[in-house]
Amino acid sequence: MNNKKKLSAYLSVFILLLLLVTGAGSSAETGEIGGDRSLRELLREADRVAREARTVTRTEDRLRDAMGLYRDVLTVDPDNRHALTRLSLGYFTLAEAYLEGTEERRSAYRTGYKYGLRSLKSNKEFAELYEEEGFKALKNLPETVVDVEAVFWTGANLGRLGETKGILDSLGDLPALVALNRRAVSLDETYLGGGAHRALGSIAGELLGRWPVTIMQVNKYDLSWEKVKKHFERAIELAPNCLENYFSYAKYYALKKGKKEMARDLLDKVLSGSLGEEYPLINKITKEKARVLKEEKF
Repeated sequence: MNNKKKLSAYLSVFILLLLLVTGAGSSAETGEIGGDRSLRELLREADRVAREARTVTRTEDRLRDAMGLYRDVLTVDPDNRHALTRLSLGYFTLAEAYLEGTEERRSAYRTGYKYGLRSLKSNKEFAELYEEEGFKALKNLPETVVDVEAVFWTGANLGRLGETKGILDSLGDLPALVALNRRAVSLDETYLGGGAHRALGSIAGELLGRWPVTIMQVNKYDLSWEKVKKHFERAIELAPNCLENYFSYAKYYALKKGKKEMARDLLDKVLSGSLGEEYPLINKITKEKARVLKEEKF
């Protein structure tokens, strides 16, 4: 057996052992697992475990199981856009739902951002632009970049990284953040319960709340409280069962504007809302954030 065949055999055995250890060895969706699984089958198994971690089990261990499977996909296909994007999402979720230390969360967001960037680079035009311009390329995405998931999760991780640095230290990220989320809106404004609208409203609300420190950015990006309000209202219209929309509306609009009763009502709506079937993990995370914010402000 030549070296290439040996490597393939070892890899197949390794993947099989990993699947057995994580409890993902067989399922009604995939049937019995043989010793030689295709890349497509491995991706399907990773998606199944990820879906379970998001909607059924909702534990850190199951999320890490899914992330491990996606990383194994990359050992076979290092440029697999789907796996890269799901890892970007996975690290964001890990930080949001399960990590407590600031540095741990910052590290997860940074890793998630890097995976998102790699996913975007699967677009040849963007990869060439990034090679020339570096980080600045994110504010001038080529029209051929149309993967809303890659765009959104790159921006989501970058945004959370900015929050850990503070508003003044993260102003340099602003052009990329705005561009990424505006592109996501244009590609699919319904994605993740109006996620890009929610992000744009949050970014603008944070900046406007720092007036006049951020006056140049406010003017440059044509930001206003009315537009913040419209972003959140649109997100709620698109996904009334996504509790994150109400939480962000309270945090980045109502409280910033001094509308305490409005903020209280929005937070109470989150706390009394159902996890539902569409966004159970997001809603679970949001309920805890709403509880903490309400204790802080009321």
